[in-house]
Amino acid sequence: MFGLKFKNKKTNQHHRYVVHAPDRISIVGFNEEGFQIALPAEPHAHWLQERSQRLHKHVKGRTNIADGLRVGIEMCKKTPRGILRRIWLLSDGEANVNPGGIWPMVQRAYKSHININTIGFGNSFDESTLRKISASTHRGKFVPVKSLRELTNTLTHFSSNGNSNGFHHRSETTVLVIDLSASMGWAMGNKTKVQVVEEAILHLLLMKQKMFS
Repeated sequence: MFGLKFKNKKTNQHHRYVVHAPDRISIVGFNEEGFQIALPAEPHAHWLQERSQRLHKHVKGRTNIADGLRVGIEMCKKTPRGILRRIWLLSDGEANVNPGGIWPMVQRAYKSHININTIGFGNSFDESTLRKISASTHRGKFVPVKSLRELTNTLTHFSSNGNSNGFHHRSETTVLVIDLSASMGWAMGNKTKVQVVEEAILHLLLMKQKMFS
């Protein structure tokens, strides 16, 4: 299950320590502060799926992106060596709690080799801030999303890298850092925004389950 490569200091050959194993997914929420919803677990973990469908219970208050990133980074830093570490930050509005605290967190992610992808969700997100966050980390990407289909496609495409065989996939810990401020209770089509996110995460978990079954 594990494929390992090492750097040979004597010959100066640049081999990487790489782990091939099932991916792990965790969930962090943020409104006026960041908080853990689900610790990193393999996609088959039943409690991960259950908690992913209860995001709506946490929707309230304002938007503290900085603290959401803080909690997400702390989760990523516990990931063992050889496993990729990625944050998906989803926000539907502007940071109106401690906006200045975002950039020290982004710098911490960069120094810790944690990639941050950002999703601008809906029609009122702060595109310039989200673009700057993703551009400030290793290979970070910004993606605007306005529907369930677009969100599902974004999460599943970047998570699979076009590879449906988990045994040839470098293991990754993905931390979903989700905006759960009051505006996530607003409508998006015939659902609320947070319901769209819950359904997209369910599709992501099902895709990962197939990859590693």
